[in-house]
Amino acid sequence: MRTKISAVAIGLALVAVLAGCTPPEAAPTTPTETSDSQMRGVSSIAVVGDSMSVGMAACGSRDACPEASWALGTDPEVESIRARLGGDSIAPLSLARPGAVVADRITAVEKAEGKSADLVLVAIGTNDVCTSSMDKITPVDEFGRTYADLLATIRAGVPEAPIVALSLPDISQLWEAGRSDSKIVGLWNQSPSCRTLLGDADSDAAADEERRASVMETLAGYNASIIEACAAVTECTTDDGAVNQITFSLDDISTADHFHPSASGQAKVAAAAWPAVQKALGG
Repeated sequence: MRTKISAVAIGLALVAVLAGCTPPEAAPTTPTETSDSQMRGVSSIAVVGDSMSVGMAACGSRDACPEASWALGTDPEVESIRARLGGDSIAPLSLARPGAVVADRITAVEKAEGKSADLVLVAIGTNDVCTSSMDKITPVDEFGRTYADLLATIRAGVPEAPIVALSLPDISQLWEAGRSDSKIVGLWNQSPSCRTLLGDADSDAAADEERRASVMETLAGYNASIIEACAAVTECTTDDGAVNQITFSLDDISTADHFHPSASGQAKVAAAAWPAVQKALGG
């Protein structure tokens, strides 16, 4: 039997304010945008993710830097989702682990017995394609089934909590940004990380170009699968590809490993995710 995360549902009443009468022939007024103050209240946030969500290498070393996490961080320059929703008043729950793939996050969610979360952020899947070799990539159809199982497991644990399922970043920008720098290429060649994309990073051979194209085609398939899986779950909101559409510069990539987002990169992820969070909470 699955263990469950207890949900805390806090609702804020929405008040409709009626304006004065509109004279005949007058053009209809434009509806007032919903403000952040009308969003559903949040007292605890969970993030289901990988190294990006623990701020890996975001603070100048190769270590995790949770304060710089786009999701739960406290660094004011990042302006994380937790910070935007209330900061220290919101209890954080990190179900993120470096190297995590979608399948092992199902187990992590199941083991989160007794933990509360009334908003769940899901940012997982890059490690399913960013692997040590092409034969270890998770096929798109398998990814879709497993991601759907993950969302179903989350929903079973927190029946009333909104879920925000984020698209995966365009990792080809990582290669584009660093491939012309011999120092960065040298570090990539010494690292086991993401050989599917970063292996032989300075090579223009047809086989290497085909490999990279295959990786990006798979990633696009994953992002389509995320949309489909989220649509099948109640109160699940996607970011409409916002994270995937982020433009990263070299400044947005960690100088410690030239692989993970820097603090400024984490800030871009938080900014891209925020509209989906607002939508999920009714704002």
